[in-house]
Amino acid sequence: MLNTATSGGAAVAADRLHRGLLALGAESRLWHKPLRSGEVGDGFSGQPLDLAEPRWQHPIRTLATRFRDRHAFKGRPSGFELYTTPWRGSATPFDGSRLRGDVLHLHWVNRWLDWKSFFGSLPARHPVVWTLHDMNPITGGCHHADRCDAFRSGCGNCPQLAERRSGASDISRRGFDLKRMAYGDQNLHIVTPSQWLEHHARASLLTEGATVQTIYNGLDVQEFKPRDRSLCRRELGLPADVTVIAFGAASLGNRRKGAHEFYQAISLLPDPSKVVCLGFGDPSGIPSNDRLPEVRSTGFLRTSEELARVYSASDFFVMPSLGENMPQTVVEAMACGIPTVAFSVGGIPEIVQPGKTGLLATLQDCEGLSQQIQWMIDHPLERKAMGSRSRKLVCDEFDLDRQTEKYLRLYDQVRQSGGSATHPKLLRSA
Repeated sequence: MLNTATSGGAAVAADRLHRGLLALGAESRLWHKPLRSGEVGDGFSGQPLDLAEPRWQHPIRTLATRFRDRHAFKGRPSGFELYTTPWRGSATPFDGSRLRGDVLHLHWVNRWLDWKSFFGSLPARHPVVWTLHDMNPITGGCHHADRCDAFRSGCGNCPQLAERRSGASDISRRGFDLKRMAYGDQNLHIVTPSQWLEHHARASLLTEGATVQTIYNGLDVQEFKPRDRSLCRRELGLPADVTVIAFGAASLGNRRKGAHEFYQAISLLPDPSKVVCLGFGDPSGIPSNDRLPEVRSTGFLRTSEELARVYSASDFFVMPSLGENMPQTVVEAMACGIPTVAFSVGGIPEIVQPGKTGLLATLQDCEGLSQQIQWMIDHPLERKAMGSRSRKLVCDEFDLDRQTEKYLRLYDQVRQSGGSATHPKLLRSA
């Protein structure tokens, strides 16, 4: 398995799967891009793998790449997040002897792999499983297409770039065409962590000839389980007689994570005096507003123990994201026996079922989100029942052993069949 980083949602998912495979007796190797000086691995169990050829071997390519990307991104519209092209300054060929006949499994590999040289170096028709953690592998370069569906037909005239162009001069079209060429002869099997992303993956021209199915990211339901609430609150220094609302993400400063909408929603609560909001992740950006409830921050949390303590100390979780695949924070919170309030977006409605495991509001409707939060505050008995159903859903659908076994079946299938499928786009969701 390959994953660029040692932290973030994709790294967590890859690491959990790697550990799950080892626990079931499978041979698994997990590689990541070599860390820069001063970076730490955050407990990631993989090993570094340097694929990049020295840049002095490709001086013209390196300069051309830098110039092209700098020109395309200069003056880029605000409000958009990461945009990644499929070319790097250095080639990143993969040594096929490392595979030893095994399945190659990709996770989030942007900012590490050069698509053309990497895919061009793989042994012919070698099985490749690719878990998509966002939309980038099926678009010309964006990681979240928002309301744009140009990836269905080839990209171009990209609204996320500084200059909107059509045809081959558009960098998104170039990226799309390069990916299509790179994927062309690959024995590719796409896995998505949500049915929402599966729907989009099937619609992209880039997945023609690939199988596509959903396998939810698994987690250890014994690590993430309900803890004694009173004890967790004492350990975190929280009052016993308030409603505690958990929220958080690795980067709350990311516009898509909806911190602005969250603070606006809680500022509308009629009586914030009996509410404490407990956030984790980037602690910056808490606004100064007299109408806000008390907001506390734990900062970044590194371990499942720390996360489970926060979830267990809380009454419910709020996920105000404006775009999501299948957020692991929601799954973790549900595993710890608390329900979720969220915007109805991405894969969230697959697990946050209104009235059963949580409540949903219309996307960007801060008043509606506030009303759903207030309902949770006012209905402790119903909230508790939702938390129990949340825990059951996660144990049934997201248990790490179950998800690992699904991947093992997929690995066996693509090896035994040689990856061919009579109807490659019709592999049903697992």
